[in-house]
Amino acid sequence: MEPLTMTDICQGTNYKSGYLKKNEEKESLFDSGYQEEQESNQYSLAKCYFDCKEYDRCAYFLKTCQSPKSIFLRLYSKFLAGEKRGDEDSESILGPLDASNVKNREITSICQELEKTVETQKDAFLLYLLGFLQRRQKQDSLSIKTLIQSLNLYPYNWGTWQELSMCLAGINMLNSISSALPECFMKKLFLVYAILELHQSGETLYHQIMELETLFPNSLFLKTQRALIPYNGRDFEEAEKQFEEIAKLDPHRLDDMDIYSNILFVMSKRSKLGFLAQIASATDKFRPETCCIIGNYYSLLSEHEKAVIYFRRALKLNRNWLSAWTLMGHEYVEMKNTHAAIEAYRRAVDVNRKDYRAWYGLGQTYEVLEMHYYALYYYQRAAALKPYDQRMWQALGNCYEKLDRPGEAIKSYKRALLGSAGDPVILLKLGGIFERIGDTDTAAMYYKQCITAEEDDVITLESSKAHMWLAKWEMSRGNLRKAEKYATEIMNGSFDLEEAKALVRDLRSRMDQNEN
Repeated sequence: MEPLTMTDICQGTNYKSGYLKKNEEKESLFDSGYQEEQESNQYSLAKCYFDCKEYDRCAYFLKTCQSPKSIFLRLYSKFLAGEKRGDEDSESILGPLDASNVKNREITSICQELEKTVETQKDAFLLYLLGFLQRRQKQDSLSIKTLIQSLNLYPYNWGTWQELSMCLAGINMLNSISSALPECFMKKLFLVYAILELHQSGETLYHQIMELETLFPNSLFLKTQRALIPYNGRDFEEAEKQFEEIAKLDPHRLDDMDIYSNILFVMSKRSKLGFLAQIASATDKFRPETCCIIGNYYSLLSEHEKAVIYFRRALKLNRNWLSAWTLMGHEYVEMKNTHAAIEAYRRAVDVNRKDYRAWYGLGQTYEVLEMHYYALYYYQRAAALKPYDQRMWQALGNCYEKLDRPGEAIKSYKRALLGSAGDPVILLKLGGIFERIGDTDTAAMYYKQCITAEEDDVITLESSKAHMWLAKWEMSRGNLRKAEKYATEIMNGSFDLEEAKALVRDLRSRMDQNEN
């Protein structure tokens, strides 16, 4: 679902009357309608300048207009003119004068005027613009209040709901504002969208989507939200099926197709990803989604320099395109350019502090640099945003190990096991920690679980290490038969083969001596 277009927004005051208090309704509508009629010629001229992207001219010809619609267009034009000047003053992506360091000088004056205006004219779109700018100034609490006021006047501007979602720090904040939102189908759409943005899931979310699908059975927006549930849960096969269905229903759809490309990338489906890149490029090569899809394709081919070029192109089209910053960070990690990777991940966090992938990427990059205290902080932020993802806790456990904090490492690895009870890597890690702190009985328990967790009794590197440790442990306790059993089982694999053969010979020699 897209935000309203400029035409929709500027015409929106004609439709808000049903949400005004009855004792104010007639007077407000009369005043607004009369003003708009008087200003119609000026507004039409200014709108032409706006459509031609001549934002300063648009604002100039509306400077005497007082209707909410004209005020909105004038102030929004001033904002866009400031953005345009900021882009012109900035340099290339990640340069010293990149747009993140160049501020829009118009925002403060626009906010001051809007704050005075909305005291006397409670217009949904003026409040929306004020809330949007307050969020740009990192005044999230004020922005939430303003956006809720806007929604209660006119709940059908999807852009307002999206801005509100960007202000939410967590699920508790969402629950706390829910009762203040207008009761309509837009609220239900917002709750589904916001819950997924906060990386939550569950049966309730499925039921909410199903309820909305009875109202909008052919909505591709809802089908996409449904597909995001398995994607967030890392069930990529199911997510791929659902995105494939969406692509069949609308072959030239680009909205959210960059997420589909992420899925194909993870599954290493090169031909499908290449086909998707061709379709996207033929549809519109100047969309950020298209650039990210092509970037993912080059990344899958291990052409990381070309991938970076396309992610940069996406950011030239939209500097706030979150996935492009994160994916570019991944590419710089592959290219061993850790400083550029850190800066890209930081920009992703600036765009959306709820993006656990960027926090996790920062943790990984600082871990590569062996700056474990920094890595620990970023992994903690990622784990707070994605508490049911075993990777976050496994990374935390590894960091605590490097910092020689076995107690915290054990807690982290145990938490990771809640998401993947039989992960042999985590079980091996736990066994190793307990071995180092001298608790060999508990270490043995985890090593045995590591062996049990291996599928089809296939000997892997983890189970080989567990077998070897258990064989030596049983031998030290005098249980030579058990030790021989563990050592012999390793010989069916390809890991530690020579050491296992030597251990078996030693064990059999000892058993022969005992028998004699």
